[in-house]
Amino acid sequence: MAESFVSRLQAGPKEIMAAKSAFFISGFAFSTWVMMIPAVKQHLAIEADLLGMLLLCIGISACIAMPAAGMLTRYVTCRHLIIGASSLAAAAVFLLPHLPVFWAHVPVLLLLGGSVGTLDVAINLNAVLVERASGRRIMSAMHAFYCMGCFIAAGLYSFLADAAGLSAGIIAALHAGLVAVLLLLGGRYYLAYHADGAQKKTALPRGIVVFLGMLCSISFLAEGGIMDWGGVLLSEDKGIPLAQAGFGLTAFSVAEFLARLPGDRLVRRFGEKKVILASTLSAAVCFAAVGWAETLPLLLIFFFLLGVAVANVVPVLYSLLEYQTVMPINLAVAALTSMGYAGILLGPAFLGFVAHHFHIAVVFDFLALLVLCQMLLALYVFSRLRS
Repeated sequence: MAESFVSRLQAGPKEIMAAKSAFFISGFAFSTWVMMIPAVKQHLAIEADLLGMLLLCIGISACIAMPAAGMLTRYVTCRHLIIGASSLAAAAVFLLPHLPVFWAHVPVLLLLGGSVGTLDVAINLNAVLVERASGRRIMSAMHAFYCMGCFIAAGLYSFLADAAGLSAGIIAALHAGLVAVLLLLGGRYYLAYHADGAQKKTALPRGIVVFLGMLCSISFLAEGGIMDWGGVLLSEDKGIPLAQAGFGLTAFSVAEFLARLPGDRLVRRFGEKKVILASTLSAAVCFAAVGWAETLPLLLIFFFLLGVAVANVVPVLYSLLEYQTVMPINLAVAALTSMGYAGILLGPAFLGFVAHHFHIAVVFDFLALLVLCQMLLALYVFSRLRS
């Protein structure tokens, strides 16, 4: 019944633009919180250990919310999930700068993590459905709008704080207001998908979705490795001045955003398999090259190429869910998202172990090997999907 309902969904330019705006909202809301972290730390006068406890609240609640979000579509529509989760995320962002004590942040950050986790599942589910209903490849463009939301939130926050001299509380209110405006403009065009009430209640991955989830987890772990250890590699191993150590992550982020803009055209022209295999092979070469490159210009070139290489892997993995039949689409999206974020949560600790017991450069050699394994696993996945 749910699949027949999906086949009746229609998506035109307004639904596509609304789906892109939902990705923008997700990136914008979360990046606003990231920009507020130094101000919150200073306001509470806490050390890194207590700040880590606060950040853990987001990860825990997001991991709980992601599988639950797929099941919630049995009771509410995808449209309601996006609007509700976006509103709660904006409310949490608005509240955070005004909280007076440490423990008051815990429930609000749990709310932020849960709403962001739910939103990530809902926007990707909506994007998969819009892609299917419109008959167009648009997933990479969707994820590009997430990057755009992150960039604009960071830039706007910095401008309002530095140039305009506004407080974190006022900036958070303005950012929350922008989210509200976007929801008012685009909310009606999110798809009103409602899952079959008779389907299984769990979002545990099954069949080919397990392997797609493993591919997604490796991608998230690799991207997290770049973000967590890229700056450390440049400053501690390559001797790059600390003030310039962030240039590598900047080059990677800009390249990832730019490469996602034409990503859908590449998939239409060459197909999912060639894009995934070329991306993973290129990423493995670039990870290895970052380990042996010594000069800043050469390192920036390889970080930029890394961003290009990994940009379209995750969007294509979400598109591939259309071809699987072992799980309802809402639960498959929730399972893929949950497994992907497991890579983000487990990656820092594991890569930290590698860096501590071997060498920081070995982290990138390990990631090169891991991405090569990802390429081999992708070959198996495509053979299963084809059969």
